[in-house]
Amino acid sequence: MKIKALSLTLLVLLASVVFVQCSGPRIGEHRLMGGLAPQFELSDLEGRTVSLAQFRGKIVMLDFWATWCGPCRISMPILDRLQKEFSNDMVLLAVNLREPRDLVRDYVARQNVRSRVVLDLEGNVGEEYESDSIPMQVIIDQEGVVQHVSVGVIPRMEEQLRTEINRLRNSN
Repeated sequence: MKIKALSLTLLVLLASVVFVQCSGPRIGEHRLMGGLAPQFELSDLEGRTVSLAQFRGKIVMLDFWATWCGPCRISMPILDRLQKEFSNDMVLLAVNLREPRDLVRDYVARQNVRSRVVLDLEGNVGEEYESDSIPMQVIIDQEGVVQHVSVGVIPRMEEQLRTEINRLRNSN
């Protein structure tokens, strides 16, 4: 009986370690909210440099994710739909954290991801944005100010993000 209890405890601990980066939903205050978004340059899947600065004047949504993250698989189609809906006003950058280009490219092809994927190979941008749990969405307004941060997947996520995007579209 003690062996079963010990085995179950070890299994729970192992699962916790494996999924430490995936998190339950969190919305609200974040250290970056209301401040200028940290600038960055990353490569996309084709090797082209993408910088946050090049999208000044547009709403930018950053989606921090990884191929192994189950909740990321749920959120990505939602974000793809929003990108399509707001393609004139918003840019979606899917920031992959610390995974090799070939692995990400294969995943994007298999999952039919339409977002512009950029690679944070060293995790520096993720650290600067404090993306210790994923998926994490950061919405940056047209002036480069962080307006919204959410972590995880929640019911009505699409509706909530759409409302935030529309609020920023209408404030200009």
